[in-house]
Amino acid sequence: MMRNPNVTVRSRGVMEKCTYCVQRISRHRIDAERENRKIEDLELQTACQQSCPAGAIVFGNINDPNSQVSRLKAKNRNYGLLEDLNTRPRTTYLAEIRNPPPES
Repeated sequence: MMRNPNVTVRSRGVMEKCTYCVQRISRHRIDAERENRKIEDLELQTACQQSCPAGAIVFGNINDPNSQVSRLKAKNRNYGLLEDLNTRPRTTYLAEIRNPPPES
């Protein structure tokens, strides 16, 4: 607890749901309000997004049609788990492209 007070420590074997780094979101929101501006696209990164070497994780404002995450969600490859049951998941995925067309 003394090493990182922003992270709650649970007993072994207890799993927690992702908070999407709410402490980072709050810090960026406060800074943007103080500077009287909006949070820019790709300015805010979650810890998993920052540490992913492949850049496979994208986080952003889906209400902004020009943001990267909004463009990715608009693709037909986008899907959410149990979406057909109207669970409205916050995390969605892009389906893998199988048998891509050969390069010309």
